[in-house]
Amino acid sequence: MLILAQIDDRSGEVLGRALEELMGLGARNVQLLSSVTKKGRPGNVLLVDVEADLEPDVGAFLAVELGVWGYHVLHAGHRHFDTVMKERSVTVVCGERRKTFVMPCKFFCQGTRVLRVKAERADVETLQRFVAEVDDGCSSETVRSRVEDEVRRRPEAGEIEVRLW
Repeated sequence: MLILAQIDDRSGEVLGRALEELMGLGARNVQLLSSVTKKGRPGNVLLVDVEADLEPDVGAFLAVELGVWGYHVLHAGHRHFDTVMKERSVTVVCGERRKTFVMPCKFFCQGTRVLRVKAERADVETLQRFVAEVDDGCSSETVRSRVEDEVRRRPEAGEIEVRLW
């Protein structure tokens, strides 16, 4: 289910922390959208993707922490992909230099088919710093796409080699 809540009087710091807490309560995804409310006042629209059995806890949190007076429940036909986190050993090769990193990668699957692999931003930045020592023109997006593509193409391989320069 999708919960929609309108918020008009909370600071960015409070809202940022609330997103983390909602994920901790079991939300699958949380989105916060800026809006303009009556009389031109700034506001926010909060979307929380959550299982129906978690609605009472999420609703109570919205009232207590964010001061909402109520919320909307949207019954959407959202389909979630199976996701699993798997660690992979990724050896990055840059010219004569090579270094192996252990990377947690999120696999998005549909049955046995791997649809996408996603590396976490902090891990990509660690690899990119290593690459930048040799090639400062190689962007973090290039590093991310090369690593994710190699892991996706060989999902069962525990060790992957990626050549970036």
